[in-house]
Amino acid sequence: MRTVRLLLLFVVASAAGIGSMPVTAAEVSEIKIAQQFGIGYLPLTLMKTNGLVEKHLKAAGLADTKVTWLVLASGQPMNDALLSGSLHVASGGVAPFLILWDRTRGALNVKAVAALSSMPMYLVTNNPNVKSIRDLGENDRISMAGAGTSIQTIVLQMAAAKEFGEANYNKFSTLYRNLSHPDGLAAFLSGKEITAYFSSPPFQYQALQKPGVRRILNSYDLSGGPATFLVAWATGKFRDENPKTFQAFFNAYREATDFINANKRTAAEIYVRETKDKSGVEGIEKMLNDPEIRITMTPEQTLPIAHFMSKVGTLKGKAGSWKDLYFPELHNLPGS
Repeated sequence: MRTVRLLLLFVVASAAGIGSMPVTAAEVSEIKIAQQFGIGYLPLTLMKTNGLVEKHLKAAGLADTKVTWLVLASGQPMNDALLSGSLHVASGGVAPFLILWDRTRGALNVKAVAALSSMPMYLVTNNPNVKSIRDLGENDRISMAGAGTSIQTIVLQMAAAKEFGEANYNKFSTLYRNLSHPDGLAAFLSGKEITAYFSSPPFQYQALQKPGVRRILNSYDLSGGPATFLVAWATGKFRDENPKTFQAFFNAYREATDFINANKRTAAEIYVRETKDKSGVEGIEKMLNDPEIRITMTPEQTLPIAHFMSKVGTLKGKAGSWKDLYFPELHNLPGS
């Protein structure tokens, strides 16, 4: 009888112990990552073609995790997919990221994983009567990917506020046409409706090759130098629930960035092979060697953009530091 009583006590104690043990949730069986068009996304392209995410997942003991890559045309679809749970890592301009950062504070807690690139954005025109943004009129049409929420939109708003006063920051909103960078380039070069094109490398350089096309705005004129163009972002919820998967992605990100900066010719060859870009390997390599173009994880001038968006009411909150916008894995870098 005493033996049975001791056995029962052992079973009860064991059950209580099991109930108090922390339960480790399984990490996702598939990570979904999305990118857009242009050389600013080169780190993601390298991660995909060289299987770097798979490599670091395997090192973390997650060899069975599937890696799925998607291509979306602008930041808003990225944000919609992230909120719906059909995407884990989004990428795009600083502006759409900041909009979701602002909307999800205290809930999903979206933050940037890291910067992807710092690049100048050119607004170009084929209208011979337009010498500067002051000359843009009601008959002009400006093509932008993600018009209304894109980083190009915010830069044009900053330029308008500087030129016409803060109250007129949205002066050109009726001129926007929402087209992906490749579609916008084709429409602009056709010489029909689109008279101005605000994009990024390599598309802006391709536009400038056509006679009569000229630049009327450089985003670096407003930032005073190199500024982050693209970032990758995710929810804090995804990072917290999948620490090994998140770290594997981050490690792959860093490896791709380091590889590009050490092997620009090879990186250009991979980019052209994957995208069939008409600039060719020589053209892409030249862009990667341009001192204005940086493939870097370090955030540059993201806080001033956030402050402008807060000032004009696009964001309800205000970041106190660039570190408020990025996950801690990046906080050791000299960001801004």
